[in-house]
Amino acid sequence: MRIWIQGETEMDCFLRKCCEDHGMAISFANECDVAVLHFPCATISQELTNTFSSGQKIICGILPEETERLLKEKKCDLFYPLKDEQYLIENANLTAEGAIWAAMNKMSIALSHAKCLVIGYGRIGKELTKKLRSLGAEVTVAARSAESREEAGENSIPISEIRSAVGKADLILNTVPRLIISENSLFSIKNTAFLLELASKPYGFDLQRAKAIGIRAYLESGLPGRYCPESAAFALYQFIERSVKIE
Repeated sequence: MRIWIQGETEMDCFLRKCCEDHGMAISFANECDVAVLHFPCATISQELTNTFSSGQKIICGILPEETERLLKEKKCDLFYPLKDEQYLIENANLTAEGAIWAAMNKMSIALSHAKCLVIGYGRIGKELTKKLRSLGAEVTVAARSAESREEAGENSIPISEIRSAVGKADLILNTVPRLIISENSLFSIKNTAFLLELASKPYGFDLQRAKAIGIRAYLESGLPGRYCPESAAFALYQFIERSVKIE
């Protein structure tokens, strides 16, 4: 199998090595069997789009709508790791671990002494909650559905109570890609607290507004590729191996 990998990040370098170690040949975009676009978000030129042909197998994360439309019109075969359950579970695990690493590098108190608020109880929220509690943190989960709150257990609250909850937390981690923390709620956050955004756009709060009013707020997107690029690369390689068949 000939593979072309678009990016030049540390994760991309590990992915090339992993592919080579498993017998794949690193190729050029116009000669490959499989193209891996920059992950998790890719922007590609019209020239590169024209390089791909009908039936071209392309691994992609989040693409601009116009790019995705053009590739589909060319009848390229698109593969989406972010729609694959096995990949998403591993990615959630790496993201949660990376989020805790990011928090530990910023906070002046131990997580075992911290009150943490996890917003959302999807794959990443579940992993975060489990890992934080294992470190001794006091964790409150804010979730929309009663089923999620029941699964999260003790200290779970509905999203409607978020304004009160953010005011009590030392560490707030958002995993929901829609506005959850309103501007009024931002003013309730302690000036000693940390606010980490883990979700994709449109995000759970206004990052610039949060910073403007003095909140220690951080966008922590793409954590696996930054925190553990080798593990992130291997997870993507495993998706390619089990999903792409070359005839």
